[in-house]
Formats: sequence, C-alpha cells, structure tokens
Amino acid sequence: MNIYEIGQDFDNYKFFVFKENDELNKDIWDFKGQSLASEWKGISLELFRDKRKKKDKRSDDFDASCYFSGHLIVNKRTSLLLAQKLKGQIEVLPVNVDGNSSDYYFINVLNTVNALNIESKSNEEILRMMRENNGVFNQKEIGTYIIFRDSLFDDSYYCTDKFIDFIQQNTITGLKFTYVGIAK
Repeated sequence: MNIYEIGQDFDNYKFFVFKENDELNKDIWDFKGQSLASEWKGISLELFRDKRKKKDKRSDDFDASCYFSGHLIVNKRTSLLLAQKLKGQIEVLPVNVDGNSSDYYFINVLNTVNALNIESKSNEEILRMMRENNGVFNQKEIGTYIIFRDSLFDDSYYCTDKFIDFIQQNTITGLKFTYVGIAK
C-alpha cells in the first residue's frame, strides 16, 4: 500500500493562509490529533495574494486548501462528504475567512498511529527516509485508516490510495498528494 502526504496544488489553485497577527491562530501549531471540538474558537484565514504578481492565473474555485500539511481546509460540500466517509475519525470545525464566518471548515484528523516504521533506526536514518520520500510504514498500525497522522510526524496528514480514489471520485479540487513511502 502506497502512502502519501496531503498538500496543496500550488500550481493550479489559490489557497488559504493564516491571517497574520490574529489571536485565534496562536495555537495552530499545537494541533497534534487531539480533539479540539469542545474548546474550538476557530481560526482566521485569508486567500493568499502574491503582491509581486499583478494577475494570478490560478483558480480560486477549489474545494480544499492545505497550505501546510496537517491544516486541511475544505468547503461545505467536501466537509459533508468527509464527515460521512470518515465518521469518528475526524472533526469538522468551522473557520473564519477574511473576518467572516464562512462555508469552510478545518478537518482535524484524530487518527494518530505509529505508522512510520522507526524500529532500529537512528534519528538521522528516519529523517533521511522522510526527506527522500522512501518511508517504510507499518500496515498493521495503519489498518483500515485511509487518512491519518503519524505519531512522530504528527503535524502532517498522510493518506492511502483509497483516500486519493475517494477525492478523485468526488472531484474534490485543490489538493496534491506526494508519495512518501510504502506500508508493509
């Protein structure tokens, strides 16, 4: 089974970034797969605008944005599809876009597993494995999850071919999947 890191399709689609100096965003880097629903106050986002370019030809008609892996933002339609497919594995939390409540949602992946096989490997070997996108993942630990976080690299979202198939079957736009290894 192939494993991919979920990211943004920067070449074809515009994307959301965290609104600078907004108090709601101060803890964004602390999301590690724990439930956030009971204390969720939201996050503030804005569409990235490249000040160096007068005209950005990338589409702003996207279903999902993932500026940093582990910070998946989706539109309402996609949030409903994911909530149904991944029931009990994710939280769908509202976000603010440009200061207003919007129809976009943060997908908090709760599946944190010891996915990466780090047994008998030095820190240097582990980092090289991830840098070179040739990770070896534990299929037994991943089980039936099609999207998950690794307990060591918990700030990224990883997925399987089945998740990519789901995205393609539902014509969800805006994401890119980078091969990072294989599960055995």
